[in-house]
Amino acid sequence: QAPDHYNHCVPCIPTNVSVKMNCSQNSAAVSWSPSRGAVRYTVLANGSQSDDSCTASDLSCLTCGANYTVQVVAMAESCSSRPSQPVLFESGPCPPHNLNTQLSCLSNKLTVTWDAVRDADHFLVSLTGVNGGTSEICNTTNSACSTSNLTCGNTYTVQVTSVRGDCQSKNNQTHIIKSAPCQPQGVRGHLNCVTNSAWISWDTVLGAESYTVLAVGDETHTVNCTTSTNTTCEVENLACGVSYNFTVTSKNSQCESPPSASISLKTAPCSLSGITAFAQCHKSSILVEWELTEGNTSYIATAEATDHTYLFCNSTGTSCYLQKAQCDLGYTIIVAASSDKCSSLRSPPYRISMEPCAPRGVVVDVSCKDRSALVSWTPSPVAETYHAVAVAADGHKHICNTSSSNCSMSELHCGQQYTVFVVASHENCTSKASQNATVITGPCQPSGLSVTFHCNNQSAMLTWMPSDNAKDYYGFAQTENGDRLYCHSTVPSCTINGLVCGTVYNFSVQASDGTCNSSFSDPVRIAGVPCPPQAVEVQPIPMKMEIQVMHFSWTEIICAETEYLLTLTGSLLGDSQALFDISSYWTNETYFEITLPCSSSYIATLQSRNAAGTSGKSASRNGTTAPCPPSGVVYSGNSSFATVSWNSSVFATTYTLYDDSVSPKKQLCNTTTLSCSLSNISFGSLVVTANNAAGESPSANVTGVTSQLRSRRDLREQIPVNGNIPAPLLDVTQAFPTIVFLQWSPVKNASFYRLLIRKQGSSDDNQELTVYGERIILSDLSPNSAYCFSILAVKADVIGPESEPVCVQTGQGLTQ
Repeated sequence: QAPDHYNHCVPCIPTNVSVKMNCSQNSAAVSWSPSRGAVRYTVLANGSQSDDSCTASDLSCLTCGANYTVQVVAMAESCSSRPSQPVLFESGPCPPHNLNTQLSCLSNKLTVTWDAVRDADHFLVSLTGVNGGTSEICNTTNSACSTSNLTCGNTYTVQVTSVRGDCQSKNNQTHIIKSAPCQPQGVRGHLNCVTNSAWISWDTVLGAESYTVLAVGDETHTVNCTTSTNTTCEVENLACGVSYNFTVTSKNSQCESPPSASISLKTAPCSLSGITAFAQCHKSSILVEWELTEGNTSYIATAEATDHTYLFCNSTGTSCYLQKAQCDLGYTIIVAASSDKCSSLRSPPYRISMEPCAPRGVVVDVSCKDRSALVSWTPSPVAETYHAVAVAADGHKHICNTSSSNCSMSELHCGQQYTVFVVASHENCTSKASQNATVITGPCQPSGLSVTFHCNNQSAMLTWMPSDNAKDYYGFAQTENGDRLYCHSTVPSCTINGLVCGTVYNFSVQASDGTCNSSFSDPVRIAGVPCPPQAVEVQPIPMKMEIQVMHFSWTEIICAETEYLLTLTGSLLGDSQALFDISSYWTNETYFEITLPCSSSYIATLQSRNAAGTSGKSASRNGTTAPCPPSGVVYSGNSSFATVSWNSSVFATTYTLYDDSVSPKKQLCNTTTLSCSLSNISFGSLVVTANNAAGESPSANVTGVTSQLRSRRDLREQIPVNGNIPAPLLDVTQAFPTIVFLQWSPVKNASFYRLLIRKQGSSDDNQELTVYGERIILSDLSPNSAYCFSILAVKADVIGPESEPVCVQTGQGLTQ
């Protein structure tokens, strides 16, 4: 025997299982008696086809037209019962498909067909009329149905429903059909003897969309008229003296009714001969002419206009004028010998039209795309052709001839104001011109586009020639990958910002008048080249072997893969014939070093480049190298007092005399002149350098020595040199340690003298004194200093030569 817990595990099989269909939702409700031990239930629905199964608990997934078996399983915590006894049920029917209708207009017989669906018991076919009422015309197991119960002039909705058991399918297809309109009734009519036409009217017909009136006389006289909404129609061009039968037929989009009962009308005979009429253009009259007939002395001409107004004139002759005829109207004219227009004493009708009125409602629509215009106007009822003219302010004229009420004009000039008018024509008459319409074509393509690229702020200034009638301009910059920037302006210039350095742009401009845009200007291709470098700095490196390295540096240009080129042009030793032009190679560094000879002048410029192109040249930087060493250094004098002189060096601003016997070498003199006077110095250790802002030249040694022995009181004059002015002979007496007495030989006719005082080792303390007379006492000399003195004479504007210098060494000075 099994344990108790096993006996209580399996729930009982559900019983009393039943199914109730919900036809509107195509679902089913399943119910059963409770099972002992069950905590939940599972409903299983298996269809007759493998794809018809449904596992939803409310069976909301049933397939239409299927057969199902339902079973219920009771579930415990860990066990389930066997399925219940199966219960069979049917789902709702599927709706019919491919519904089709066919109507026979003559018999009003309707045939309805559809595709059969599976497991439907039968089909119901219903008709619902727009005028009310629904009728079931068929209950059949077939897939077709016919009925003749349609009434004329009605609109029906056709529906087919599938039936299966107690369920009907949903209506997913309907057809709308119109039965044939009813036969027109109440036909009546009367004749118009002036126009020889018949006015036929009838009662409104249900379902009719249009009507046709047919007039049948003898074999050669058949005419008709058609109207869409009215129940009256004028049958024109009837023959004189013919009996006509008139019938009316109604139509809709599918069928035509049988003809109505006919009525008969006979036109009056026309015994008078034919007439002719001539419209008097722009004179509001019609000339009517006829032939005289025997026995008649008076004739009446009658004209009926298309607006059903009348004109009359009479005459005993063969013509008369109908006055007050109006433009845009057609007239039907007869001439009668009696006031009875329907008597036999009348002519056949003659039809004529007056000239068209001036066209009205002229409208001009301009096409911005192709500079064309569509001119339209209100059509004239009598015009045969139209003549549209457009004249531009620049003289351009465009003419268009047409028989319709619109005309297209192409190839109009851009930026022009056109005056447009229209003239209508009929036979030999033309209308007056319409009122002028004015239209302005779109602005012309801008021309003369010029683009200036500003590399400093990555912008471009666009300028162009102004376009007539343009109110706005739009400038564009487009890259090769389609990215676009633009600017807007009301004047012919604008600036596009935000350009990318190193990118190539196609620039163009477009004009607008607020309605139309011009075509784009011819493009200008500009590359966003980098700026040339700014803030160029030069660092001279000390000269060696009369060659100087110049270190040039500059600020970096922030632009993709930028390279730089340094160019130097200049001259050597200040010689305009000795020129040079040298460049660096393209480099991505922000510095470059170039070697130049001493005493060279140069002009330095820089350029930048990348894939977009090469910049212009930078602002030039002018400079020189350090000077070359002075040449011709000569030592004159002796170890007590001597003068060292030299030749000038190109571009030198100062010279320095050194004692090279010590290290570092000792500066003895710094001067802007070409000599220095010294005391107590030998020539063997002396060197001279030339200087400027770029540096100092290499040292130049003494190349010549001149010894001079003369008495301090030898006052013999030297040989005159400048303008025959001799150099004075100077005598210096040191009375005290810091006081000296100077006197010199007089120079004949000298205006005054210049005394040159040079302090050894300091060019800042050098002095030049003007002295009237031949002697002077100097009492403010510095103690313990070496001084050299020289004197020169000035006669009028001529300066004489400088005397040989005399040098002294001051003492300690007097103590107070």
